[in-house]
Parts: sequence; C-alpha cells; structure tokens
Amino acid sequence: MRKLLCLIFLSGFAASAPAQEIFGKDLLRDRLWDDGRAEYNVYRTDEVRYGISRPTEIIHIVVKEPFNPKLRVKSDAPPSIEVIKMNQVINVPTGVYAYHQMHSSFWDRSTGALLKFSMSSNDSCGNSFKLGWLENGFLRLTYHTYWDGEGDGRLDQRIPPDTVFYDELPFRLRWLRRTPEQAQYRVSLYPTVIGSRLGHPEPQPATIRVARVGGERQVEVRSASGTDRFTFDSAFPYALKAWTRADGSSLTLRKAQRLDYWNHNRPGDESLLK
Repeated sequence: MRKLLCLIFLSGFAASAPAQEIFGKDLLRDRLWDDGRAEYNVYRTDEVRYGISRPTEIIHIVVKEPFNPKLRVKSDAPPSIEVIKMNQVINVPTGVYAYHQMHSSFWDRSTGALLKFSMSSNDSCGNSFKLGWLENGFLRLTYHTYWDGEGDGRLDQRIPPDTVFYDELPFRLRWLRRTPEQAQYRVSLYPTVIGSRLGHPEPQPATIRVARVGGERQVEVRSASGTDRFTFDSAFPYALKAWTRADGSSLTLRKAQRLDYWNHNRPGDESLLK
C-alpha cells in the first residue's frame, strides 16, 4: 500500500491552488448537523509523550452550536450565528500522572471561516490555557501557562490568507473539494497549540497531497516539521478513519456514532463508549 501511495504522490498532481479554493462548504451546511446530535468518534491511539508511545483513547466530537460573535461564546439568545464546533478530548497516561487536554475549534457554518479556538492542558505540574480568535487578517492569541517567561500574555500575529491551523486538520480536511484521483495544494500551516508551553508559533509553508485509493481518501500534509498522513472514508460524511502524525503518534477509529452526549451523564452511560 505504501509503495502504491508513493507512486500516486509522485505522478499526475494537479497544479497547486490557494487554500481558499480547495475547501468547500457542503459538509458544514449539510442537514446532518441539524438532527440534535453530535458526531462522537472514539479513536484507539498510540500517543507519543517523552519519546514513548502511550496506548490511550482520544475522542473527537463535532456538533452544531449557536455562537455569539461579539462575545465569542455559546449563545443562549440572539444575536447569534451557527457554528460547527469540534472538540478533541485527549487523556494520556504518563507514569504516575496523566495529561488531560482538550482543543476546540469553531467554524462559521455559512463561510467556513475559523472564528476561534481554545485549548486547556493540565497535568500534575500545572495548568495551561490558550485562546485564539481571527479578525481582520490577524490572530489574537492569549495564553496563560505555568512556565517561566510565558505565564500570561498575548500575541497579535498577521496571518497569511492561505493559513490552515494544524489542530483543525482532522475535520477541515474532510471539506476538501471532491477532486480528481490526485491533487496537490500549497498552504501556510500554523503549528499545533495543544501543549502546556507556548513555544514560538509561526505559520510555515506546507503541502497538502490528496490521493484516492479504493474506498478511501489518503491525505498527506507535509511541512518542515514532518509529514502527517490521514485516511478518510470516501463516502459522506468522509469520517476520519486513521491518522499517523509526524511525531509517531497514531489514531485509528474504534467507534463512530451520532449521540446527544450531553444527555448521557448517568452511571452506566459509559457503556456507550464500548
């Protein structure tokens, strides 16, 4: 299979195109998200931390939500717009303690624009939180970490119009337009913000390569930081089936369901995850 993919990737790619031309909006606007439930997918995961692969599970939740564009929070009353939200729930055991992390992305359902993201991370050393929103071509990133030199602050960064954020890839790559058998695109890739440290986040050039193999869609995202490989179902709603990251971590879909998970908080409801 790998040899076949390499042959596909090395031949016949379409000309590169701006990022705004490669993502459609049909999936965001589909009635699927209007059924009062969320997409609730559980992934069997080998997550690399401290250079060691840790068996665990990661949950991806995608759901429609009313959003107050002024306050940038879930709206209980007008004015509001509709967004599609994705939560990545990450719990990783590391020896005598564990990392508990969650990243949320919010996309305007009508335009596909990323409006906001947030990330929380805690372990036995401390808590970190990051919040970013996009306006007028800038990313406003607020951070609060427990590390010296980056305890509390804000970055205002001009973002190229072709920017794609790494942490939105598991869902956003599902919007890629239905291209021919293979295609290639150039984008600016903003690095992951999932982690307790701020680091030095800056967009960098990246290439998205798409190939169709049987009933699956293979997407490769390559940058100076390494190569991530995604496998999506070629049938609607193009679920993420597998993801191998540049750091050696891997996710494989174990269970997919549509679930009003907020109504399942009683003892025994955890059986829905099995």
